[in-house]
Amino acid sequence: MADDIAAQRVLAAQLLTPTPRDALAWYFALEHDPRRTRLYVRSDNSGRPIAFVAICQTGLDLFRPLVVMRGDDSATLQQMLRDALAPNRQYLFNAQPSARPTLEAVCQLHGETVNDIYALNRNDFKPIVNILVQTSKTPDGLLRAVIRARDGSNVAEAGTTWISSQYAEIFVRVVEGARGRGLGKSVVSAISAQVLEMGRTPLYVVGQANVASVRLAERLGYHNTGARELSGAMSRKA
Repeated sequence: MADDIAAQRVLAAQLLTPTPRDALAWYFALEHDPRRTRLYVRSDNSGRPIAFVAICQTGLDLFRPLVVMRGDDSATLQQMLRDALAPNRQYLFNAQPSARPTLEAVCQLHGETVNDIYALNRNDFKPIVNILVQTSKTPDGLLRAVIRARDGSNVAEAGTTWISSQYAEIFVRVVEGARGRGLGKSVVSAISAQVLEMGRTPLYVVGQANVASVRLAERLGYHNTGARELSGAMSRKA
């Protein structure tokens, strides 16, 4: 099984680029734990790969696997999704915005959003030092930074959702009553610094309408890469 997915990954890699645009798909299709990854690749008659679908069990959601995909041939990708997905089961997904018609032909989409992908170069980083930030690592090696209230509850948290050989995606959460005080920026700064120290490029993915989150990223030195992603939940039509 390990040899089989390794061979499939060699083919799937030909449909991806080592850029922020493909960073998440690259990680989950090519680097995610092979024991928790199912990868399907379709090639043309000459052996050239034309589409792939990867289904990954992740810590993002214990009950909904994450589906990532690539392929310019819509008919091929539609058939692969029909073959790979169980009808009426809920999945998370991440795809290029141009893949929406392909997905809608096969699946019901739920809560989908188009997000911009921001990246941080080391020379552009404008760090913030806050002595209230506490950092740690999860058992699976992901990074966390929190600021706690006096009762011990988290009022601001940032961390990595995945770390690949080149990139790491950062998330942030701030409780409603603590917003507007720079706490989110402090925890994101702490995680960004750790990711840069690891030799990876931090990525920050944000909805286009989330002005406050965009400002947070830009004040730390993140720049809009121009790449976008479509994400949400879906279920295959019966």
